[in-house]
Amino acid sequence: MTKIEYIAIPDIPIVNIGDDIAQIIVNNCSESNIQICDGDIIVIAQKIVSISENAIVNLNHVVPSKKAIEISKLTGRSPEECQVFIDESTEILEISGRHVVTRHKNGYVCTSAGVDKSNVSDKKNRLVTLLPKNPDDSAQKIRLAIKKMLDVDIAVIINDTMGKPYRRGAISESIGIAGIKALEEKESQDLFGNPSKSQVALVDEIAAASAILMGESDEQNPIVLVKGVQYTRVENTSIHDLLKYFFLPLCY
Repeated sequence: MTKIEYIAIPDIPIVNIGDDIAQIIVNNCSESNIQICDGDIIVIAQKIVSISENAIVNLNHVVPSKKAIEISKLTGRSPEECQVFIDESTEILEISGRHVVTRHKNGYVCTSAGVDKSNVSDKKNRLVTLLPKNPDDSAQKIRLAIKKMLDVDIAVIINDTMGKPYRRGAISESIGIAGIKALEEKESQDLFGNPSKSQVALVDEIAAASAILMGESDEQNPIVLVKGVQYTRVENTSIHDLLKYFFLPLCY
């Protein structure tokens, strides 16, 4: 029987600009007697990576454009927020109620261009986080730092909760990966002996399962250690291997 474990690393402190995420992981695992082993996967919430890399914008310093003001009127969101959506996107794909569906500069289709104001600051300071500039690079830096400290070959996934234009609710997806193949391809047979060929975005499945432990508010479990998942180890990998650049009708 295959056994897979998802372990929320406890007592992660509030992350500040410049903090070393890899060192935090190693320290907290050591203090909690959690062993990081060869082949494990570490899933890290985008928010703490963005904060550590100073991917933060103060809305009080944003000057909204005419387009941002128009989107604000349609959605009820602040003009400054809408301006950041524009700045972080290559295009606005759809507006539905308060939701602004965008194509992020990194290629992801998501709501609000990945801009998030939860767990960043109080309302007075009006800080929001952006997605990391290059999440694959961020994941690789953390992976290599842990490998250097512990002499283990692991994979790292950075995940984020994203809304979709075609489905209600949000689900966590991988936005940056290192040491793990983005798309698993397998040729096999079904239960009746018919040939079967599948492509599975395993990194997204792992990201989504990890989010159950991470939570969405004050749980403070932004890092999850995953054990027992079989995956293809690769050095050169990118989340862009999963992105399919289809085009939605522009509704705005």
